[in-house]
Amino acid sequence: MNSPSVNMKLLLIFVLAISFFVTPNNCNILNSYHVHVVNELSPGKVLFVHCKSSDNDLGGHNLGDGQEFSWSFYMNFIKTTLFWCRMAPDDQSFADLKVFWNSNSLFYKCGHEQECIWIAKDDGVYLRNIPMNVDEFQRSWGTIRHNG
Repeated sequence: MNSPSVNMKLLLIFVLAISFFVTPNNCNILNSYHVHVVNELSPGKVLFVHCKSSDNDLGGHNLGDGQEFSWSFYMNFIKTTLFWCRMAPDDQSFADLKVFWNSNSLFYKCGHEQECIWIAKDDGVYLRNIPMNVDEFQRSWGTIRHNG
């Protein structure tokens, strides 16, 4: 028969194990996350997007008017999952930015369904704040410098 102190230790271990799987915003790491990159540039403009993490290279994609590139994944066990993308609206401009990382602010903006929506517009890249139903400006297009 287990002593009361053994039972308390087992309960404490159980509670700690369960709390490890819950992120600060109460989202379970076993739920999938979804990232979308959407082309809302002027009509006729193609958006090039190349996204990756330290484990996955999702390749380059050319998105036409209104098209999107999206993927789903699970947060890694130690909650360090990070995805970043290079987006380019033309041959002269680009933006490099993180599109997913462990952040309460990001998780809030992605909403309860864990849908992170990044939108390319003519002046730069926006993140959809789903609970507020607004697109929030994140980054201007930078200029690609050509040697020569």
